[in-house]
This record gives sequence, C-alpha cells and structure tokens, in this order.
Amino acid sequence: MKRYINLMDEKGRDAKLLFAGIPKTKNVFYVTANGSKTESARVLKTTLTGSYDGLIASYGTNDKIAEALISDNPEVDLKRTGMKISGTSRLYINNKLKPAFRVSIREVIRNTQGDKVEERRLLENESNIIDEIPLMMGPLYKKSDFYNKVVFVKKYQLFHVNGLTFEFLYDIAKKLQEENSLMMVGAGKNGKEPLVFQDGGKKYRGFLEGRISGDKYLLILHLSNLELKDID
Repeated sequence: MKRYINLMDEKGRDAKLLFAGIPKTKNVFYVTANGSKTESARVLKTTLTGSYDGLIASYGTNDKIAEALISDNPEVDLKRTGMKISGTSRLYINNKLKPAFRVSIREVIRNTQGDKVEERRLLENESNIIDEIPLMMGPLYKKSDFYNKVVFVKKYQLFHVNGLTFEFLYDIAKKLQEENSLMMVGAGKNGKEPLVFQDGGKKYRGFLEGRISGDKYLLILHLSNLELKDID
C-alpha cells in the first residue's frame, strides 16, 4: 500500500510524494501434494475467554485449569478458533477482561537484579513524515563509508505523482548517482530529528539512494535504527 511523505530538496522545493515497500519475490515456495502453491494466512488461535487470563478468571488456579484441560478443551472456541483474520486493531482490557478506557501506558525501569527503580509515563512517538514541516535533506556520505558502520533494517521506494514531482525526484536521483553517495534525510525544523512513520512507531535515520537510466529513475529511502560500533 502506497502512502505519502513530504520531502524538501536542497533548493528549498518541497513536494508530497508516494512511497511504498517493495516485497521480495520468493524463488522457493511450498506446494501441496497436487502441486498447488500454499499461501500464508492469519488465523484466530483462541478467544479472550480461552486465553490464560480468561482461564484464570474462570477457574481461579493453575491446578484447576490443568484439570479442566485434561477433562475438556476450555481454551478452544469451536465457533471461532481457526477463523481467518483479515485485519486487527489493538484493544486494551482491564483485570476483569473488559475494554479499558483512558489507558495510560507506563514504562518500568529495572536494575540488573530485576528490582523496579523507576516508573514513568511512556512517551509515544508521533508520525512526522507528512507534517507541515517537510523532511529535509542533509549531508552526503560516500557509499563506501557505510558498509561497516550502519545497519539498514527497512527500505521504501519513492514515487512521483505528476510531471513536476517526476523532475523533482529525477534530479535527486541523478545527483546521488553522480556523487556515488547516500544523502541523509531528517525531520524537524533543523532536519536533524529521526523519522517516525506512524504514531507510536520507532525512530529511524533515513538515507536516500538514487540511480537513473535514461529518462528513468530509482530512489530508495533506507532506514536504520541500528549502528555498528567498534569492539573495544
């Protein structure tokens, strides 16, 4: 699925562009006995009442749960277990297994012995890739400097939406190919803040790689949240 990203180039021009992950084509796949390709599917393992918390609420102790599992299958909902799942959303529940409202997520800091030393409100990151302040391009780094310093964990391809944004992206890709370099991309007023692609998501450092061939271009946004360090 394609989404939008707001990007500004070195000339101060900004544009809202499309980006998407490009799935890899599998060369090896599983087949059934008659040669048909298999497909992955998400299925429902159990319902809330069949989960451990639900069983504890019903039976009270682990011993009684064990007895129930031996004599019956309380963890299985015959009407729902195994159903295909097409989409999910997160729901918080309280200790009575009812939907919880006004949830405050807190982070617990523990020492090496496992004792709690601090508890604080967990600050969730807000998405910033389509803000009014566009993402800004930073310095160039030679590709040869990256092979043992940064770990790329994700990548997205950028797409134009009209003729103007085609020229916009083509120029960037051409410059990166000529310089044989990657260009850092950052958020915020100074362009130095990490990228957050969805509310509550992780922070990433972004690096653009570009190539051209005739009147075609390819722009890849590489993301990293890992940095290799020398072993002391």
